[in-house]
Amino acid sequence: MAGASFTNETVDCGGKTVGLSCKGDDEGQPAVFTLNNATVKNMRIAANGGSDGIHCVGGNCVLENVVWEDICEDAASIPSVKYTDVTMHIKGGSAYNSASSGVGGKPDKIFQNNGVRATVKVTNGFTALGEHGKLSRSCGDCTSNSGPRYFVIDGAKIDAKIGSILGVNRNYGDKATIRNLQIKGYKSGSPTVCEEWKGIQKGSGSTEKYGEFWNTQYCDVSKSDVTSF
Repeated sequence: MAGASFTNETVDCGGKTVGLSCKGDDEGQPAVFTLNNATVKNMRIAANGGSDGIHCVGGNCVLENVVWEDICEDAASIPSVKYTDVTMHIKGGSAYNSASSGVGGKPDKIFQNNGVRATVKVTNGFTALGEHGKLSRSCGDCTSNSGPRYFVIDGAKIDAKIGSILGVNRNYGDKATIRNLQIKGYKSGSPTVCEEWKGIQKGSGSTEKYGEFWNTQYCDVSKSDVTSF
């Protein structure tokens, strides 16, 4: 089953554990699954088998009650700017990532949004565990980088060490909407919640971080939307 592509269908894995391999931070790895307007549910992705995660390449993709035992490159992504008007919805489930000595290399983003007019939604109590760089990020330096990109976080839980929650590109008109976010041991600024960046074309320098922002057109989040536990 691992490595398969699904189009216009719902696949209930019944709690089965699947996986391919893991070459750390190598972005050239294959996807565990490729979804085109499809749903996968009730599945575990094995530690050492997460590869480049799940790819959403068209329509509305739903990842429901998926557990990543140890993320390899990314848990899931809209992998390229060529995928437009796509929505990837992560409903429930959890993702663990080990520290820098783990199978997936250094802690990085969990969900990547490289699409254009594409949306990543994380809801229904999805829980991050272990150690991570970010919950999600708009591509900072893609080839033909563009936007806008959208993020909706509602009812997620960060029971993990994490550098920041979300990064959006101000110059491409991205928008993050965050509600009901719980972060273990959260204190103002630690971790940062919504960061605004300048995105660039690949090979044209480095992305620029403007900082953490609240209640802006790019970062639709109030401090009351974030609680500590």
